[in-house]
Amino acid sequence: MKVQVNVKLMANPSANSQLEVVIEEASTVANIKERIAALQQIPFPDHQDLMLEEEVLQNGCKLGDCGVKDASLDLVVKASEATLVWQLSELLQVRDLSCDELGLLYCYKYGVNVNQALKLLGQPEAFQEFVRKQKTLRLDDNSVTLIRDGTALTPPQVSAELEQLLSVNGGSMEIKDISAKFLQNFNVSLESTIGTDLKDFLAKLSGRFAVSEGNVVSLKATSIGESAAIPPGVQNDPGKAGLADGLEDCCGEADSQQYMELHNKICSRAFSSRVQQALNGITQAISEAVFLNVDRVVKGGSVGKDTAISGLNDAQVVLFVHGLPQSGHERWLPVLLRAVAGALTDRLEGERGIESIHATEDAVYISGKGLLSVELRLSPVFATYGQAVQLLGEQGPEARRFYSPSLVDQRTQFIARQPSSVKITIRLMKWWRDQQEWSSKLVRPTDEILELVTVYSAVQTKPTDQRQAIANILTLMTRFDELRVVWSNYYNKGDVWAPLLRQRPLLMDPVNPFVNVADPQAFDARELVVTASTTRFFW
Repeated sequence: MKVQVNVKLMANPSANSQLEVVIEEASTVANIKERIAALQQIPFPDHQDLMLEEEVLQNGCKLGDCGVKDASLDLVVKASEATLVWQLSELLQVRDLSCDELGLLYCYKYGVNVNQALKLLGQPEAFQEFVRKQKTLRLDDNSVTLIRDGTALTPPQVSAELEQLLSVNGGSMEIKDISAKFLQNFNVSLESTIGTDLKDFLAKLSGRFAVSEGNVVSLKATSIGESAAIPPGVQNDPGKAGLADGLEDCCGEADSQQYMELHNKICSRAFSSRVQQALNGITQAISEAVFLNVDRVVKGGSVGKDTAISGLNDAQVVLFVHGLPQSGHERWLPVLLRAVAGALTDRLEGERGIESIHATEDAVYISGKGLLSVELRLSPVFATYGQAVQLLGEQGPEARRFYSPSLVDQRTQFIARQPSSVKITIRLMKWWRDQQEWSSKLVRPTDEILELVTVYSAVQTKPTDQRQAIANILTLMTRFDELRVVWSNYYNKGDVWAPLLRQRPLLMDPVNPFVNVADPQAFDARELVVTASTTRFFW
């Protein structure tokens, strides 16, 4: 049914507007509020009420149960100047940001340009002027600082805390992650504690800390172990060539700083911001162009997981759509994807940097500037992760592949929530893979294999720096054919499809108990074993 929505802005009535929205009685109030906010570019999700005849509708209620038929609805936006200041303050919790960085981060989190937010609130001044007049924010040389109270920690105590923090996080962390962790531990800003920029503070302690160009802080180790650790469960066979003889075999004379310098070249801050912004733009364009009743949008792939590197910046966008059947994908999905591809081609091809759009039987592929490829997939809406997995188990092996997009949120978060040092190692291993010559696609390790092996190695061996982390992984890869890894983050070993437990190597998907990521039919590990045994990371 079609209803009229009156958007009322309490802070700026002159910007009130009306629109017509097609809704379903089964849609929830929260779903409709999100759709209207996206259409009208309203970035204040926690400060709006959907009202019917002056009565506020509760988020979890279905529209049909609320008595919504062909009536007129009011979306009342109660955001104020203080709301925007609070949003900006939350973004500044980790570190100071330039006005451009703060604006980009705001757009990334709320999906709307900060100038649009100012316009909705009736604030006529430029963003910098708005920041300048706020008592809780300070603008110095285009850098925005959140004004906080001080703390009793002294600089020597801060130094000791930083050493401890780096030691338990693999020996290296990005400055933003250090600041966030410090704030979490002490409830006070690191910069306000030391009274200066963290890079300047660390420069005075150059004998203990190293800061690379990409703002990654590393401990300067006094000594490095003689041999790479072998993860438990992987037998160390002295007869096999590999890295068990010492770090020197794979790393040569390289020290940890060289790894960080390489990382900053393949994944600079500017690169990360650019691909995230490009993905956000394409995602917004897709949401506006499709004709589907979308419940939510989840971003995955390397960009969504925060493991992209220059030249390997793929992304996945999954639309969870109301009304789609939860089974029989092979019958309805290809037809629907062709229709979606046609709609996107009509609306978007040649716009927003999008260059080509085409459909396959299980995805729509979108190529554009800034992203090598965006893979668009569709999924029915499931009430819970458990419901999706239960239905997955009821399908035959051929049909299960269609359910992979339904688990994208858990799969993406499994990697995205890893410590920054682990994600740095993942990016470095992707670079290493692409320096090798693989004889076919079947023998080239996928991104997912590299990601999961890196996480497993980090959990088992707890490396102190990137040099040791890489060495441990290459050692593990020399015995890849013996690998047996079953995760317990989302399911139990008893949930694993029984035939998989007999496979070797076994590297289970951490969120799908029916998939061995290293299935011998899809990946031949023999060339990886030889390559890991005979090559160095740096040539």
